[in-house]
Amino acid sequence: MKIKTLAMGSIGTNCYVVSDDAGNAVIIDCDGDPRPLYFYISEFNLKPTHILLTHGHFDHIGAVEAVKEKYGCKVVAGKDEFRILTDPAANCSIYGGGAITVLPDELVSDGDSIVVGDMKFDVLFTPGHTEGSLCYILGDNIFSGDTLFQGSCGRTDLATGDWSTILRSLKLLRDLPGDYTVYPGHGPSTTMEIERCSNPFM
Repeated sequence: MKIKTLAMGSIGTNCYVVSDDAGNAVIIDCDGDPRPLYFYISEFNLKPTHILLTHGHFDHIGAVEAVKEKYGCKVVAGKDEFRILTDPAANCSIYGGGAITVLPDELVSDGDSIVVGDMKFDVLFTPGHTEGSLCYILGDNIFSGDTLFQGSCGRTDLATGDWSTILRSLKLLRDLPGDYTVYPGHGPSTTMEIERCSNPFM
């Protein structure tokens, strides 16, 4: 399995391409100019089948429609995130240069799984940054979106955000057994053990 990080879009949102040895691939969040993503997929002859969204803010969905059209990917998002995905005011895209809406092909809930090739992504419901924010767990890796960052956590002052709710989600992550590599929506990767010891919000 390989995990590639591409910082894309106007604020450097992390787009992840996760692939197995057979070339099956999943894209997690994508914004901005998708050409670096296309180049990487072409270079390694990958076959992306799904776009997994951690949440629906503009900087995580800006390239979704273009990428979906190019590869025929299925777009997956949390069942409680539909409003953010489809309301340009709620997802803040109208304040950043143009209205964006995304209609997901599949809405998932806590405990669901998405299987692609040899990879199984387990869905963990972690609201607070938005009401439908998700993390995806793949083995000992967590793709945390804007719930958990290195040394910090996501803001809660935008539509459907809630501070007490994200604190509960951070506690849920903190209390997961074992250690994980954490791949956040922005900034460098970290580990759950580092965040347990040093992140003031956990």
